[in-house]
Amino acid sequence: MSDAAPATARPPRRRGPPRLTTVRSVDKVTPKLLRLIVAGEALEGFGPPKPGAHIKLFFPGPASDWNPKDPDAPRPPSRTYTPLHYDPAARSMQIDFVMHGPGLAAGWVQQAKVGDELYLAGPGGGYEMPADIRSIVLVADETAMPAASMVVEAVPAGCSVHALYEIPDAAEERSLSATHKVSPRWLHRGNAQASTLLERAVAELDAPEDAYWWIACEAGAMRRIRAHLLKERKVAPSHIHTRGYWRLGETNYPDHDYGDS
Repeated sequence: MSDAAPATARPPRRRGPPRLTTVRSVDKVTPKLLRLIVAGEALEGFGPPKPGAHIKLFFPGPASDWNPKDPDAPRPPSRTYTPLHYDPAARSMQIDFVMHGPGLAAGWVQQAKVGDELYLAGPGGGYEMPADIRSIVLVADETAMPAASMVVEAVPAGCSVHALYEIPDAAEERSLSATHKVSPRWLHRGNAQASTLLERAVAELDAPEDAYWWIACEAGAMRRIRAHLLKERKVAPSHIHTRGYWRLGETNYPDHDYGDS
């Protein structure tokens, strides 16, 4: 008979109510990228979010009886996005929407106009920038470029940045940072399978031995890149941060795939 005290169940996490924002602007940056600026008093105390953090955007249907002020109320469908630029003084946030097929968020944002309401929750997750970082390799497709841009903005002075970005074509190239000069290697996918160009480019890249790696793309490719770094390059796991943003053939892929299991 054990004298150990019985285990107690962890109390359920209490979630605060989502924050109400209003669309301030909608801009088409590239053929496949729509940029929203949202703002609202509810963004007071939101951040600052960590580099590569995520938020949840909620999309209640027209007949929804959702009460966003009730933290216990069942929440409507949501999608995960990046709080790219948060301005605490203006209580505003930039959110980039990549159009890579039909979907709940894509359908909403293509109809969005100034004055529309958008509920969001977060921030959550994000990248802990290592204190000893001197070099970082960013590997991302178009869905992860907003998060990669947050990481670029957070690198300390003197840290070299090597960036591999896979996008559909040259029309999707864009500035990555207003404060840091980065010259990425753009990989134009065309009709190739998603993230295969990233895999090839990583295998060919002559990266510093002490580099940290931040990788976010299609989940299957992410795992293959991670395995390559661990097994063939012998990169320490502590130097690798991976994230599966989506998976081929799946809709609304979970946002917690870090590739380490």
